[in-house]
Amino acid sequence: MRVLDSLLRGCDAVVSFMAGISLLVITGALFANAVARYFADFVVIGSEELSRYLLVWMTFLGSYLLVRVQRHITVDVFVRIVPSPVVRLVQILCAIVGAITLGYVAFLGWELASFIMGTGQMSSSLPIRRGWIYMAIPVGCGLMALAYVFELLVTLFGGGTLPRAADYGLPDDVPDVDTQDQSAIPTKA
Repeated sequence: MRVLDSLLRGCDAVVSFMAGISLLVITGALFANAVARYFADFVVIGSEELSRYLLVWMTFLGSYLLVRVQRHITVDVFVRIVPSPVVRLVQILCAIVGAITLGYVAFLGWELASFIMGTGQMSSSLPIRRGWIYMAIPVGCGLMALAYVFELLVTLFGGGTLPRAADYGLPDDVPDVDTQDQSAIPTKA
């Protein structure tokens, strides 16, 4: 289990770095294109397409990081009202379903990306194969499936700790919608 934990923590660092670099490249490319378009009447070819593709990759990689810190989209109404042993059972079931589903999507994504890579299709304005764009599906979903497997192993057998949101600079507690400060919401008079 320590090997898987170390592997995933290494992936966390690489994915966080790649997501940060992607955001910088997206910002720079769109800014350069906007400045060139409005001040020099010139279009930076491929900047919008590059930004779109990096955003897709960032979404899949960011989803992996959210799964790692148990912050992916959840409906937790049921979990809040049941006793602790049932919560553990629900966590186990969610990890199993998440791992199987995302593993299957990763497999399908790999088949799709491999097929598109094999056709030799190229991006319309960038010198890259379209298959690399579709590789975000198997990479992101595969990492999410691994994260769910690790969560399942920790929940079942212990011997490790799940990463906390604070480890990634996120607040530990996410307030519910109904407990947020309502004073900032405008009301009709």
